[in-house]
Amino acid sequence: MTRRSSPSTVSAASTCAASLALVIACSSAAAQDFPNRPVRMVVPFGAGGVSDIIGRTLASRMQEGLGQPIIVDNRGGAGGSIGSDIVAKAQPDGHTILLGSNGTHAIVPYLYKNLRYDPIKDFTPVAMIAITPTVLAVNPELPVKSVKELIAYARAKPGALSFGSSGIGSTSHLAGEMLGALGGVTLTHVPYKNASAAYPDVFAGRVPMIFDSVVSMTQHLKAGKLRPLAVTTPKRVATLPDLPTMAEAGLPGYAITLWIAMFGPGGMPPAITTRLNKEINRVLTLPEVRDQMAAQGSEVTPGAPADLLAAVKVDLKRMGEIVKAAKIQPE
Repeated sequence: MTRRSSPSTVSAASTCAASLALVIACSSAAAQDFPNRPVRMVVPFGAGGVSDIIGRTLASRMQEGLGQPIIVDNRGGAGGSIGSDIVAKAQPDGHTILLGSNGTHAIVPYLYKNLRYDPIKDFTPVAMIAITPTVLAVNPELPVKSVKELIAYARAKPGALSFGSSGIGSTSHLAGEMLGALGGVTLTHVPYKNASAAYPDVFAGRVPMIFDSVVSMTQHLKAGKLRPLAVTTPKRVATLPDLPTMAEAGLPGYAITLWIAMFGPGGMPPAITTRLNKEINRVLTLPEVRDQMAAQGSEVTPGAPADLLAAVKVDLKRMGEIVKAAKIQPE
């Protein structure tokens, strides 16, 4: 026996279908009109760092495809949460976007009790952009030339070794905590406002170790001011092919990577998200962009919004475990 739908059921279904069609039509219209004014790209860190360099590289090429200027707005502070919160509260029309990272979306949520945004609900994932390796380097006067020798030195002199980072809860901070945990040694963390501020003390030997991105450290390595010991990524870096990974250097299971990605405010129309994603992926295929990022030690990682969302969820769990193990207390 065939069951007939009641008039009310048919009416409800028709209403839902009409509403869905309206949403799709509005989204499509919004995308066709986007962008109709300059786009603001918020970089939640200071000028000159890895995020700023990558952001400006992207902005100069993306504006060619979008037909509107892209203005890079550096809004550093509080581990990137200040700039991130600006985007989380912005209109979701695509004209305000965030160059975020696993710092802003997977580490900061564990560091601030009163964080004003939710890393999942308050953002629309747009595209993963690049992975930037972190390097462990020491002052050349420190009598160690490998990670194994460093660990032996730290064991022989408990608490004597300190390492600099770009701030409490930064990727470089967690990289040092992971070294201490897996190496079974006690290291003193010395946080700075940014990595650049740490270098004078490292060069002087007051803080003999530092974890920092390849992008920021390369010039100092070339000048011989630092001795690199290993990279923190699962595989070696093309620009430093002779430098072992931390796992190869004697710490199996060690891996921590800084990734950079683009986000929009939560609730951004799918059509605008798709437009931005396609434009970013187009820029990442340009040979000059790939070469420029590779020269800085970054590896481009084009992909879909869903790929970025998955990465955020994985790192939220993983970084939370590291923060908890290191007993880093939220502020």
